[in-house]
Amino acid sequence: MKSLRKILIVFLLVSLSAFLLLGCSEDEEALAPQSDLERNGQKISFSGLSFTPWDVEEVVSQVDEQEHKPYTIMLYLNGSDLETEVGMATGDLIEIIESGFNEENINVLLLTGGTLKWQNGVIPSDTCALFWIADGDLQFIADIGQRSMGDAGTLASFIDFGMAAFPADKYGLIFWNHGGGSIAGYGVDENFDYDGLTLLELNLALEKSQASNTKLEFIGFDACLMATVETAAIAKDYAHYLIASEELEPGYGWDYSFLADLSANPQLGGAELGTIIADKFVAFYADSGEDATLSVIDLSGVDDVLQAMGNLMAACNEDFSEANFKEFAKSRKNTKVFGGGSPRDNACDMVDICDMAAQLAPYYQDEAEAVIQAVENAVVYLKSSEGVKGAAGLSTYYVFGGKEQAEKSIEIYKSLAMNPHYTNFLVNFASELTGESIAPLDLSEQIPEMNEEGDYTIQLTPEELDNLLEIYFTVWEPIPGEEEYYIMLGESSDVEIAEDGTIVTEFDGVWPGINGDFVCLYEIGRTGGGIKYAIPAVLNGEDVDIIVVFDEANPDGRIIGARPLSGETGMAAKNMHKINKGDRLKFLYYAEYFGEDESMELEEWYEGEEFTVGDKLELEWLEVNPGEVYLYGFYLIDVQQNEYYTDFVEVEFIE
Repeated sequence: MKSLRKILIVFLLVSLSAFLLLGCSEDEEALAPQSDLERNGQKISFSGLSFTPWDVEEVVSQVDEQEHKPYTIMLYLNGSDLETEVGMATGDLIEIIESGFNEENINVLLLTGGTLKWQNGVIPSDTCALFWIADGDLQFIADIGQRSMGDAGTLASFIDFGMAAFPADKYGLIFWNHGGGSIAGYGVDENFDYDGLTLLELNLALEKSQASNTKLEFIGFDACLMATVETAAIAKDYAHYLIASEELEPGYGWDYSFLADLSANPQLGGAELGTIIADKFVAFYADSGEDATLSVIDLSGVDDVLQAMGNLMAACNEDFSEANFKEFAKSRKNTKVFGGGSPRDNACDMVDICDMAAQLAPYYQDEAEAVIQAVENAVVYLKSSEGVKGAAGLSTYYVFGGKEQAEKSIEIYKSLAMNPHYTNFLVNFASELTGESIAPLDLSEQIPEMNEEGDYTIQLTPEELDNLLEIYFTVWEPIPGEEEYYIMLGESSDVEIAEDGTIVTEFDGVWPGINGDFVCLYEIGRTGGGIKYAIPAVLNGEDVDIIVVFDEANPDGRIIGARPLSGETGMAAKNMHKINKGDRLKFLYYAEYFGEDESMELEEWYEGEEFTVGDKLELEWLEVNPGEVYLYGFYLIDVQQNEYYTDFVEVEFIE
């Protein structure tokens, strides 16, 4: 018999055992079921959502009656680009099989789909299929036809099938793929125009499945950014625990050796099992430098979190006005953010709830403390690496960096029927954020000057400073042979603000580089006492951001890996590529034309020279070219996320 187990990581797979063709009939139509559900006193509407179930009874009838076991784990394996491009789903399947779990105590069942090309010869790419793990290998159950993994009916039918065909004392449901937080939801299907499950569609699927009658022990997301209070609010009616990450997950996702622990102790509840999963997950990435965090949330505590958030936001709404918007904006700026995007990628605007409350505590102490206490009660276990210290276990959507999509995102949020006080706050905040400028900065007279110490300065009034959130200095290098075109080497927040409003920074003519070339650095977050940057690049023909961190342990910087851009999926990338010897790499730079010829393109991305990676790829500090004229200036962001540049001063370093 041909086996997935035998091929190991090289994916030398072969064909299927007996193949049952049990696809749905051609005349099935998508449904838009009506709903009598309410949440927080608000009607939940499923109108217009696709719901196309498959014939569960017929598929169950083709399966031999299974012995009742302590656990059935259902894995919703939407491979998408993660499988097509890198074979990550296949890698995790091998990990599951090689975990050696005791099949007498647990069932592991999976639905595969969403993938243009499975990187093995067992799972079909042109249809969705059911499998289970038996006799130490992947066993085919049925072909259910090509259908979207982003259709609520596909998921609901899978849950129903798992509970009917593989009865157990407890059930766990794991979602494998991309995650995009509360607005984007879960997953993308390559075969159906990157269709995914919004949280509302997830709600529909769970409500129309047997999970509405028999609660799952846990719902887990082996996906980015799904430990949100909005996810938890939906899951609480259908499961006892939620296991998910507030942050982007590293590419290899969960460590599935936890299945052996579960089969050895099948009496484990969701909290105990979640603790094992979280510990193994974070430990797996301990040496790689990749950030990892996983929360185990007791869903019985979510209503208290929502109530406390509502009380806090009701107080905020009472005080909300254009005059004090900037104080809310400053607290938002200082709140811990997850999934931060670079200039070429998207911001998903997910923030830590406890940190959000802590930033508001100076104004609303009692309400903020109640939020923090409610989250601490609900999050029964949390494991994080050093880079995500400060994460408390539950996040929420808070519009800011993605202001261009604010109107659409707020409408999606409204449809979730979360706490009305928080929803109203988001509406008010977004209205000011995207409205007319409160106090536009006039920087026409601002040109950086050099003081006696050789530092560069600009002078702002107290009013101007009060309307600013961020101040950076930027350095621009001329492009050889391209007159009046300059590339940005990056931006740095290493500036000082004097009491009189003087902004002071220094540039000593040294800038980070790799392989003898300067690199363009964009600050994307502060983590555990350090600063994380993205370097735009192309790795083996794929657009990526090279992620680097500067902290106490790595004062000269450390390269973590290369994260692909969200691209067509629209989701934050889950996979972080390691950069290996022999890889082809070139750096990208944001370029602008500073001349007066109106026919010239004002801005573009400039490609550096491609090179082949050698034995080591390390950051280095490079001196600017003596005699070359560089541009130096300040970049400022106000409370409404409007961006400003000062005029630039020419800087020339003499050898």
